[in-house]
Amino acid sequence: MSRPRSPAECVRCGRTGVRFATTWPEGRICRRCYQRATRLHGTCPGCHVNRLLPGLLAEEPCCVDCAGIPKDFHCARCGREDEPVRIGLCAHCCLTDDLTDLFTDTHGHINPTMLPLFTALTQQAHARSARVWLIVNPHTKALIRDLSRGVAPLEHATFTGHSHPSKVAFLRELCVEHGLLDPVHLDIERFQTWLDSKLAGAEPDDARLLRQYARWVHLNRMHHLATTGQLKKGTFLSAKQSTTVALEFLRYIRDRGHSPATCTQTDIDDWLIGPTTRSLARGFVRWSVSHRHLPSLEFPYRVAKAEPIITQQQRLDHITRLLSPTNALDPDERAAALLLLLYGQPLVRIAQMRLHQLTATETAIIVAFTGDVLTIPSPFDRVIREHLAALPHQTTSAHRDNQWLFPGGRPGQHLHQGTLMNKLRNAGVDLRGARNASLRALVLELPAPVVADSLNYSYQVTDKHRQNTGATFADYVSRRPSPNTGTSTSTA
Repeated sequence: MSRPRSPAECVRCGRTGVRFATTWPEGRICRRCYQRATRLHGTCPGCHVNRLLPGLLAEEPCCVDCAGIPKDFHCARCGREDEPVRIGLCAHCCLTDDLTDLFTDTHGHINPTMLPLFTALTQQAHARSARVWLIVNPHTKALIRDLSRGVAPLEHATFTGHSHPSKVAFLRELCVEHGLLDPVHLDIERFQTWLDSKLAGAEPDDARLLRQYARWVHLNRMHHLATTGQLKKGTFLSAKQSTTVALEFLRYIRDRGHSPATCTQTDIDDWLIGPTTRSLARGFVRWSVSHRHLPSLEFPYRVAKAEPIITQQQRLDHITRLLSPTNALDPDERAAALLLLLYGQPLVRIAQMRLHQLTATETAIIVAFTGDVLTIPSPFDRVIREHLAALPHQTTSAHRDNQWLFPGGRPGQHLHQGTLMNKLRNAGVDLRGARNASLRALVLELPAPVVADSLNYSYQVTDKHRQNTGATFADYVSRRPSPNTGTSTSTA
């Protein structure tokens, strides 16, 4: 009696019962492992040539020649060695064919107005990501075709008035990034759209009041900051949170049988007994009181009961782990964590840093948070160098001329601070505790005003940390020796 045959398994992942793509000298390869292998480029450990690495050599990816794979991955049209997409053609050539069809005008040529975007997409290093984006976004494909053939005008109203504006938002940002559309402050538009949806189910009187508040406080401030070039992502997020808490406050007093006009001090006092986020309604209440929508009531500031901080040993342990080659964080996350742990920079500010704030030399990295410059010495500079050598999101058309130290996935935008926050929190870093510990360590080594000037903090913040640490630079400015007399300049 013959022995039953065991199901075939992939030599790469060990899975059984799967569809196999091919058989190479090492064994049978499933489709998932085949796709991964044919998308990997790098330096082959066998011949030391930079090329496609589909094979394995001593468990390391290698080229087809060193692995003995009897297949030619060179494109029949351009000669590029790359992932085969259609018979004989690589992903770049297939992307060019697809885009040519989409960007062709009524005369059979690439629309001259759309040419910068066509060029950026076809020349990006990672062609597959653009193909996937077009495949999964039929609304984007249809709009590109309409824009190229003049069916739809190339203006912001075409995108905001689209039947599925969220589906074509990324295309709009690409058009802005590559100069097809004038720059626009998308966060202001997003806040207005969000406000409409947020107030859709609110009491009509409450919705009217909150619209006035949002218009005269938040939107007015956003437009002013946009005009001066200081509008930040945090302003948009803060406005959303403030408006949300204000709406909850109005619902709270409605549930107690009151209206804004009949709100009492007891309502506010009882409201503040709840979660600490309720204190964010203070701006709305004070605005409403000043405009006589609410009676003259007091809404006190919330005083924090505790200031989170980690020990200096915990801070040093975090820094040591950043230098470890086995650290699970990506290079950009390690670099952001280092700037937090060494210089106490908040992640909101770190995410918005630009490349010109760093200067790499042979021996150190120079960083500037203000007009002053600081040196990141060895071995800490290695973390920054690894990040600079592998800046993310540089293989697509999302960034025409990247200026961000931490470029994000959105066209022309920096990495969202929330992404960094979540990653570092998951890695066990207490963000506020680490920032406070860093500032306290710095004011122990330097006068608080010097720390403030170098790290872009106010004198009040650094002096508060100086007081909490008991640093001895209390009267640094007033007691330093006079350059002329050699005596103290203090008048005490």
